Amino acid sequence: MFPPVSAPQPLSDLERYFFDLYGYLVRHDALSPAEVEDLNAAVDRLSVPSPGSGLDTQRFVGFLDGEQVFRDLLDHEAILEPILEMCGPKARLDHAYGIIMSPGTDGLGLHGGGTPHDPAQFYEVRGNHIYNGLVAVQWALVDHNRGDGGFCCVPGSHRANFPRPSGHPHSWVVEVPMMAGDVLIFTEALTHGTLTWSAPYVRRSLLYKYAPGHATWGTQYQSTLAALAASGLLSERQQRLMQIPAVSPHNPVR
Repeated sequence: MFPPVSAPQPLSDLERYFFDLYGYLVRHDALSPAEVEDLNAAVDRLSVPSPGSGLDTQRFVGFLDGEQVFRDLLDHEAILEPILEMCGPKARLDHAYGIIMSPGTDGLGLHGGGTPHDPAQFYEVRGNHIYNGLVAVQWALVDHNRGDGGFCCVPGSHRANFPRPSGHPHSWVVEVPMMAGDVLIFTEALTHGTLTWSAPYVRRSLLYKYAPGHATWGTQYQSTLAALAASGLLSERQQRLMQIPAVSPHNPVR
């Protein structure tokens, strides 16, 4: 969709236009093959149980205080500038989890969307500036070829002014293919979900979700992120991404 990201950079005019129009974008080759290999090896060392059909078996958490490769994604050059534009200069990590899916299993059905207004999952543009309540970053650790399943969405639904009707045409739902090393950025105001995983290997993705500095959607700050922020494992910039949700005082990330 877009050329590989090789250095820190903000959204290009093309990416900003695409994101505003569709509610998501993919940056190809955001991770090097070596980074993908290191991340997969780190997931192996987590000894996560094999996924089943239930959603609770397809997610794992608590990995950020483990190996450095997971923490390196917090402010990775491929996503930091877009996150600061979309969530503001005081953006914070709200929560993170991994997804694993066995061949033939279903994931989470269509959900999300900012209609009717959801104060934690909204999308709007004012004065040529994008505002989001929650932005998701999904790192692909295996290939998600077209037809394999995985992430899907109703493009443009983040701008909908009316609730999604029941019995909507299946053609509205679009699969978003990715290769290992690609990163998907989407607004949680977008109606999205997971198609049945049909590749002959386990799906692996890591999701990091960011919010404006004053907001929180999940409770991971109280349970895990505060301890991580005080652990000494993070860089100064990463610590600023872990600040407690607040309007003031709250320091910009950069």
